[in-house]
Amino acid sequence: MSSKDPAGPRASRKVVVKFGGSSIGGMEQIDSFAAEIAELMKRGLIPVILHGGGPEITEEMKRCGLPVKKVAGLRITDDTTLLIAKTVLSRINDRVVVSLRKAGLKAIGLAGSEANTLVARKMDPVKVDGPNGPEEVDLGFVGEVVRVDPKAVNALCQQGFVPVVYSICADDEGLLMNVNADTAAAALAAGIGASEMVLVTEVPGVLRVFEDLSSTIPEIRESDLGPLTSSGILKDGMVPKVEACFLALRGGVGTAHIICGTTPNAIVDQLFSGRNLGTRLTL
Repeated sequence: MSSKDPAGPRASRKVVVKFGGSSIGGMEQIDSFAAEIAELMKRGLIPVILHGGGPEITEEMKRCGLPVKKVAGLRITDDTTLLIAKTVLSRINDRVVVSLRKAGLKAIGLAGSEANTLVARKMDPVKVDGPNGPEEVDLGFVGEVVRVDPKAVNALCQQGFVPVVYSICADDEGLLMNVNADTAAAALAAGIGASEMVLVTEVPGVLRVFEDLSSTIPEIRESDLGPLTSSGILKDGMVPKVEACFLALRGGVGTAHIICGTTPNAIVDQLFSGRNLGTRLTL
């Protein structure tokens, strides 16, 4: 059967699952998330996890009395901010690995920078409207993935491990950078030849009506992007998530999903029940 048949067999198929702490109801819910990953493995999938931690980084910066600066939704990242991001994401990574091991799985955490798994380049300055007209803002140590080396992740998967990747990446010279976790997940999914990618969010997919959780759009194809954007349905924080999905699809991933992580068993049900609990995206 096709990988796009949600009820079909998926033996030995990789799936990249991306989440952030708040998207599963908080870090205290990580054990429930780990149990779902264990169920995916029982059903024959090979899961690879990639996570971010934007809200947790913001909280840590506030605790340290540091200003949180963002432009066009992207965090301006200086030396101190990068250090905090790396520390927070590493801490989340450790927590995920421990939960997966408690669920009976072998798991290993790694940064995108390790083994050149996700090679990035510094993002160009962002153009914004300033008080004196258009101006460019340098984001600092913020990168975007330009190359994936799948060898480490694939080797771990072949040995039965669940790789847990966090989105601190490096360029060819070893300069560390913070990378948006959605786009990092998309690059990783395409780079390792995943059949599916699941973005776990705080809402049940793309909503036709803002804050109306019953208005989820079940299916989106690439030809729908223009109308959804021009009508104002696709906006704000959902834009980079949808863009990441199509980045993965154009890279060879068969299907992408956006689902709500606080819905019990949402990941397993989305991939195996034959029902669509969120938004399914295809080319």
